Amino acid sequence: MSTVKNLLKKTALPVYLRLRGMYYQGNKVECPVCKGKYARFLEVGYNRRPAQCPRCRSNERDRTFWLFLEKHPDFLFPGIKMLHVAPEEIYYKRFRKDPAIQYTAGDKFIDEYENTYPDDTIYLDLTDMNNIPDNTYDVVLCSHVLSCIPDDAQAFREIRRVLKPGGKAIIQVPVREDLPVTLEDLTLKDPQERIRLFGDPNYVRFYGRDYEQRLQAQGLKTHFIRVSDMLNKAEIERYGLVGTDEIQLCSK
Repeated sequence: MSTVKNLLKKTALPVYLRLRGMYYQGNKVECPVCKGKYARFLEVGYNRRPAQCPRCRSNERDRTFWLFLEKHPDFLFPGIKMLHVAPEEIYYKRFRKDPAIQYTAGDKFIDEYENTYPDDTIYLDLTDMNNIPDNTYDVVLCSHVLSCIPDDAQAFREIRRVLKPGGKAIIQVPVREDLPVTLEDLTLKDPQERIRLFGDPNYVRFYGRDYEQRLQAQGLKTHFIRVSDMLNKAEIERYGLVGTDEIQLCSK
């Protein structure tokens, strides 16, 4: 059944998204990923924020990273070895077809995400990547995963281990500026209560302003870049970004 569903998704979904993109055409907002211009972005998530591109389905963090790559073309150099954790479709397609990138996609394949990743995605437990030797990758990409992992400190150490000396990791998580210290409850199982506390049924924590220190405590160097330092206010609004968001860049 999952094979049939995946086939239908691959054939019908692109047509639907093209039509939806045409329906919402306009000139108020713009998506740097698909280059489309629209009347508005669509509501998404539990808080129904206006964030999703009508055509390529990018959200704020997708578009933020896309623009970061545009402004830092040297981040992806020829021959780079990249590990992409829980690969977003937009970036999987971009990186997989680039002959200059030695690309690996990985995920733990749990719950509703089991059949959503491409067939060449390897099994990967971020807290125990025993299938990956030390000092393997130039870049690790991991977006909005660590909030779901009980032992995030061990995951940070494992990411550091598989990075080459001087390698870089972008480990994106949502951060609440009003929280000086990360709020977490590893015993909480009720999805609705997790949504109430952390904004997602799969999260076990909501990171606070101490997120950077938590990374540093596990041996990672940090260099966070604010969206407002990359783009001006008009650009932030046009691309549907959050000005206080950051590219959460780390290095070994």
